[in-house]
Amino acid sequence: MEGKRILVTGAAGFIGSNLVDALLSQGAVVIGLDNMFNGRMENLESAQKNKKFTFYKGDIRDYDRLLHLMRDIDIVYHEAAFTSVPQSIIMPQLCNDVNVSGTLNILNAARIRDVEKIVFASSSSVYGDTPTLPKHENMKLDPISPYGVAKQAAEAYLVSYNRVYGLNTTALRYFNVFGPRQKDSTYSGVIAIFLAQIFEGKNPIIFGDGKQSRDFTYVKDVVRANILAGLSKETAGKVLNIAAGKPIGLTELTKIMIQESGKKNIDIEYTSVRNGDILHSYGDMNLAKQLLGYEAQYDAVSGFKEYLDYYKAKFNL
Repeated sequence: MEGKRILVTGAAGFIGSNLVDALLSQGAVVIGLDNMFNGRMENLESAQKNKKFTFYKGDIRDYDRLLHLMRDIDIVYHEAAFTSVPQSIIMPQLCNDVNVSGTLNILNAARIRDVEKIVFASSSSVYGDTPTLPKHENMKLDPISPYGVAKQAAEAYLVSYNRVYGLNTTALRYFNVFGPRQKDSTYSGVIAIFLAQIFEGKNPIIFGDGKQSRDFTYVKDVVRANILAGLSKETAGKVLNIAAGKPIGLTELTKIMIQESGKKNIDIEYTSVRNGDILHSYGDMNLAKQLLGYEAQYDAVSGFKEYLDYYKAKFNL
């Protein structure tokens, strides 16, 4: 990445900021864009000390702004998104405006500015709750939520722009990413939420019976996959799963979290299933391994232990 000029949308967010730091460490010149709806400037504290980083507050729905920022850009990492499945059910129009129209703005600006590569953050939610496991890239998509539908539409645009305009586009379907800088709000990833609840002395609350399984993917693996994809020509027009490839039940993981946190008198509570939630999900990683040489270096437990160390250090626990 030495000397590459890179635009990262959603740069102040959880995944975006981790990606920014990794790119800067490899010598890239990075421009960050974020509307600060979910992003936090504290996530960019390290990046802002680097002379090769420039931050702009702005929105991917502002096409003229994108056209300006993409001058002389080599790679675009499109991480900005309306990220919440539950919120997408409440606000489907806004979800579409950001995740579909915003992505179309990215693609059009990149086409006009002759950007070499666009890597898009998609989601395993495009698979929906189909019974086939593991989820593989060629299976039928059946998203449940407006969020999943929007991600599917955005993926289709990336593939179309590769076929019609020759853009080198790659969509990465993330599976349940977690790690440092993830928010612990109601609409965040379950690991971040449960970790905050445990250290506040509250019982983690699982929606459903806890038997549902997820392919929790540590953020360092996701960042590494993005960097590999950014430099790849073999993945042009492709969609790839990015996961650990090792599912774990939610109750099992929560028990491990409680134990590793060292907190006493914490019990798991269960409540009714949420609309739009998926029962089981984990990804087939063969295509990412074949085209990128990607293999996860963390599973849910090893990733959580590293995340826990970060969490304790940050909050002096």
